[in-house]
Parts: sequence; structure tokens; C-alpha cells
Amino acid sequence: MANGKSARMSWVATLNKPWLHFIVLGAVLFHLQSLFFPEPKTVIGPLSEARISALHEQWLTSTGRHPAPEQIEKFIALELDRDMLFQRALELDFHLYDTIVYQRLIRNMKFLQLAEGKSDAELFAQSLEMRLHLDDEVVKRRLIQLMEAQLLADNPAARLSEKEVASALTNRKEELRRPPLYSIEHVFFTRQQESEVAAIIATITEQKLDVRSARQLGSPFLQGHQFSRQTPDQLARNFGKGFVFSLRQALNTSQSQTKTEQWLGPIPSAYGLHYVWITQFEPARDAQLWEVEQQLRHDLEYAAKKQTLQCAIAVLRKDYDVKGQDQKGLHVRDEEGCQ
Repeated sequence: MANGKSARMSWVATLNKPWLHFIVLGAVLFHLQSLFFPEPKTVIGPLSEARISALHEQWLTSTGRHPAPEQIEKFIALELDRDMLFQRALELDFHLYDTIVYQRLIRNMKFLQLAEGKSDAELFAQSLEMRLHLDDEVVKRRLIQLMEAQLLADNPAARLSEKEVASALTNRKEELRRPPLYSIEHVFFTRQQESEVAAIIATITEQKLDVRSARQLGSPFLQGHQFSRQTPDQLARNFGKGFVFSLRQALNTSQSQTKTEQWLGPIPSAYGLHYVWITQFEPARDAQLWEVEQQLRHDLEYAAKKQTLQCAIAVLRKDYDVKGQDQKGLHVRDEEGCQ
């Protein structure tokens, strides 16, 4: 009993020590300071009028028209996010360990003729002292790229399920529909031969000439005379859209039930007239999963990464004081679908 009482007395005596009171009070004050007086956030933005004007000019140059006000707001929001990603990459010292940034800054130092008698390491260190990395667009793009890759690595997208792939095929059924395929050979007539075309076609019909023999009665065609399993777009690149339209009409009005192994025409093109022997026609059809699965997976993974990155940027945005035009509405739309 005496030993227990002595231990309690010793513990109480320890609690009464001024140094312990000082430590506890300091810890409480530190916690209250961080709670009521948090460290100020790093400020991002606002964009200068010169940068906003440059974004406007870039859009005008690429599209030939002036951007709408909401488009300008979107430009500014994206540019502020780029600045934020760049700032975070700098805070994480990505610029100190990336080979591309290293080589770029050394190249810049040599361009400024400041490399004489200095090693690459010395040039790199001096470039950082001169803050060249802060104003180089190549360095900025590289660090943003690294930061985006880091965010994606920290927030991996969920693995695609077979159900998601099948659902994507259903949703994109019309978009992924396989076009018709034409396999044709043809006899080409220049515009100077147009008056002879009817007689030549009659000869082909009466003598039941095969395609190779029939071609001898026409003219050479630079793009060739035989085309296998061509889509309408592929045929249009060789003959023009008018030819494809007329070929489709001729095939639709043909008396043949199979629509193959028959002569059609003459069919006009941008070059002249064509007497077409169609060997095979495959009508448009719905795509099979095995044909488009790789494309569907690629598109779904890309969309998932894009959404994941938007969500990660939205979370990162809370760590900064982003200044600029009112981007709240844009950011709300960006954060839709984020958990």
C-alpha cells in the first residue's frame, strides 16, 4: 500500500511541474494557432491582360472567329489550373530531377553564351539561380505533364468491366456502324471519248468481254483499275463523291438480286466516265464487339483518365488561393462525377 501511495504521489508531483505545464500549454496554443490562424495559401493568378489577350488571339488564329465570353472564361480557368499544376510541381522539386528540364536549361544557358568554362552541373545550378525555369514554356509544359502523371498515379482509375465495354458498344451503335464495302473494276473513258462510250459498251455486251479485255477499249487511269473492299470514303478519294453517289444509285436500281458480278454505268466522275464491273458488295452493318473492342477500351480508358485528372485537380485547387474571373460555375461542372 505504501509503495502504491508513493507512486501516486510521485505522478501528481510530476503533473505539478512548471515545465510540463509549459509544454502542454505550448502544444495547445500551437494547435489553436493552426486552427484559427492557418498558413496562408499560395496565390495562383490572376492572369494578366496580356495573357488573356494572347489566349484570345490564339483562338482567333486557329478558328478564324472571336471566342464567346463563356469560352474566354474557360480559357482562363484552364490556364489558372496549368499555373497551379506548375506551382505544385515546383514545390515537389520535379524540376531538379527531370532529364528534359535539365537539358533544356543547359541549352538555354549555352544560347545565352554563359557556358564558357563551366560544367553542365554548374550551368544547371546557375540557371536555377537566374530563375530561367520559371519563364520557359517548354519547362512549364514538361512539369505540368509530370504533375498530371503524378496525379493519375496517385488516383488510378478503376479497371474496366466487360459490362462497361458492351454498354459502350450499345451506346455508340450508330457511330461504330461498319460502312458498305465495294469491290470493283472499271473501264475508264476520258471526256474526249464520251461520244464513243455507247458503242464501246455495246461491243463489251455483245462480245461478252471479260473485264481485262474490256479495259483495252478504254484509257489508262492513274489511280488504277481494280479496287477491293473499298469504303465510300476510300472510293471518293480516288473518284470523287459524285462517283460514289452515282454508283450507289446504280447499284440500288440494278435488276440483279445479288448486286454483284455485273456491269454498271457508265458512271461519271471528276475525270470522265467509268463502266464499272462490280465483283462484290457488302452492305453496311452493325459492328461486332471483337472488331471495335480495342477502340472502345481505349476511349473508355481515356475518358476515365480525363475524369480522374479533373477530380484530382479539383481537390488540389483547394490547397491554393486561385484568383481570377469567377470560375465557380466552370469548376462545379468539372467536379461533376467526382466522389
